[in-house]
Amino acid sequence: MTRFIESLEQREFLSTYYVSPSGSDSAAGTSPFHPWHTIDRVNTQVLKPGDMVLFKARKIFRGSLYVPSREGGTSSRPVIFSNYGRGKASIYSGTKVGIDVAQTAGVAITNLTFVGSGMATSHTAGIYVHSDWSNQKLSYVHIRNVEVRKYGNEGVVVNAAAHGSTISAVKVQDSRLHDNLFGGLKITGSTHNGNKNIVVDHVLTYNNPGSNRVGKKVTGSGIFISDSENVVVQYSVASNNGKDGSAPVGIWAAGSNRVTFQHNESYNNHTHTISDGGGFDFDWDVTNSVMQYNYAHDNDGPGFLLYAGSHKSDGNSIRYNITQNDGRKNGKAGIQIGGNVTNATVANNTVFFASTGKPTSAAFQTHDWGSNGKVPKNIQVRNNIFYTTGGANILYATQNVVSKGSLQFAGNAYYAGGSKFSIKWGNSAFGTLASWRKSKGQEKLGSRATGYEGNPRLVNPGNGGTLENPDLLTTLSAYQLQSKSPVINRGEDHPSVLASVISVDFYGDRALKGGHYDIGADERA
Repeated sequence: MTRFIESLEQREFLSTYYVSPSGSDSAAGTSPFHPWHTIDRVNTQVLKPGDMVLFKARKIFRGSLYVPSREGGTSSRPVIFSNYGRGKASIYSGTKVGIDVAQTAGVAITNLTFVGSGMATSHTAGIYVHSDWSNQKLSYVHIRNVEVRKYGNEGVVVNAAAHGSTISAVKVQDSRLHDNLFGGLKITGSTHNGNKNIVVDHVLTYNNPGSNRVGKKVTGSGIFISDSENVVVQYSVASNNGKDGSAPVGIWAAGSNRVTFQHNESYNNHTHTISDGGGFDFDWDVTNSVMQYNYAHDNDGPGFLLYAGSHKSDGNSIRYNITQNDGRKNGKAGIQIGGNVTNATVANNTVFFASTGKPTSAAFQTHDWGSNGKVPKNIQVRNNIFYTTGGANILYATQNVVSKGSLQFAGNAYYAGGSKFSIKWGNSAFGTLASWRKSKGQEKLGSRATGYEGNPRLVNPGNGGTLENPDLLTTLSAYQLQSKSPVINRGEDHPSVLASVISVDFYGDRALKGGHYDIGADERA
């Protein structure tokens, strides 16, 4: 019988209940030949650890599932909601939540489709797991192979809202979250770093538009993780989100520690306001985290952003990523660092940036906007390719950052794509790498000149296209180095904090082949 549901760890089951449109609520429900009929009957049953509720595949059930505090299970014996037969079952919940897991956890939700009544109808989520009681320590929420659409909130919300409460061991996997008003997925809590061990894997979030009519609420993001520690978001795609939203991002985190974004694609994300709309972001109060092996393109905002405002951002890295034509709106950049960002490393990324016509936009931008005078400090920028066209700025830095911050550029490649070379460094402008180096001491390690100005000879820059399948990211050949590229073996050693942890490049090749690092996201030889 269990062959019809998700493959989970070996566990002892208690009762299995079946639900079918041809069933009866007066039936025992414990056999597929004598199933229950409605969701209301499911809600009257007290579900114990190890119980399963299975809906008949390819059938529609109307109503809202409710799992109260007296129910739920454990990681070894969760309460499971799934299907029986071949294909998903569908829950049409109208203006209500698709499934409401309240003040409890130990729940697995698999092989189901949740459909709301429309984005503007009500502000309810499709899957809503929450703790509204103080000091609860809830664990184990497993969401796999679901589709959630047409809800007025995020498609999936996991929220430890009450003081001192946490929800940990959360996995969202192999799912599609789309056409929901406020966003695709949100995991949040009441305390920074409170939730533990979060995994988002092979999740597609798209066409979640957001709304700018809900005060200061950020809406329209694809995947948002907040107040969590030990987080991995991987092999996922966020696209076409945020067109009506306030400060949305495709995939981002805030108030969290030890976050990894890897092997994701984030593209065509937008914003209705002057803020964000980018691909990836470590925002306020993110620490000791890394973005690696991701592809951002054609976003309104930055492809990759570290932003702290007057809060903090410390010990974060952006490495071995590719950004193509991001920062299309509001004078943003391919890679952007702003506010009180400290001890960060930006290494071996490839940035392709066509002109937007905005004076502040650039392949790489660093600023103090909205930070109450706080500026980035101890930022290492090494071995990146900054490739611009149409006269776009290669670098743009505000005067406060230049005069009060501390950034070191070493081993990067700079190319203006046949147009005017432009570095805007505070109140100064430079038309060559050599003049910037001589005047400002950048691209030097001790007395030795570093960096390269000229064509890095990428295979097909500007034509990376859309992959939509994150398992195919290593086929992104447009940003590989040609065999005679002048930036092969021309990079500098990574800062010690990175050297011991980087093993492969964007394409999965060994990250140090010829005795020196190559420049950019591809280690050619």
